[in-house]
Amino acid sequence: MGRYFITLLLLSLPLTAAPADVYRSIDAQGHVQYSDTPSPGAVLVSTADVTGGADATSDDASAAKQAIEKAANQASEQLAQEDAQRAVEKDTAAAHAAQCKQAQDVYQKSITARRLYTVDANGNRQYMSDQQADAQRVQYRMAMQAACGDSSSQ
Repeated sequence: MGRYFITLLLLSLPLTAAPADVYRSIDAQGHVQYSDTPSPGAVLVSTADVTGGADATSDDASAAKQAIEKAANQASEQLAQEDAQRAVEKDTAAAHAAQCKQAQDVYQKSITARRLYTVDANGNRQYMSDQQADAQRVQYRMAMQAACGDSSSQ
């Protein structure tokens, strides 16, 4: 009688849903990983109720699938943004290097030239005095240091 009562009691208990948390994390190589256990830096993507056996519905599966797709789209967008950021940094560094090279060339030409000149509105050369040329070389040197930083000392 006792066994029958305990068995009947256990069978009459409703099956409860276990929470299924989905966590998204990105490893050191940039790969997106999904897991049901949290890890350092992981972001909770969704919490869905999943029931066992016959109580599982297609709505639960659909909701879980949508949550995973949403997380995958967010991860893709984040990776695309990070790629764009790296491209901008690379382009900025290339532009900086080109500006530095141009400033170094102008300075070097001013040092090796016997005389410096300016061009007037009619296209005629107006040669600088020695003092003006020295002042112009100082300006070119300062412009080179501004463009290249302190690493341009020659």
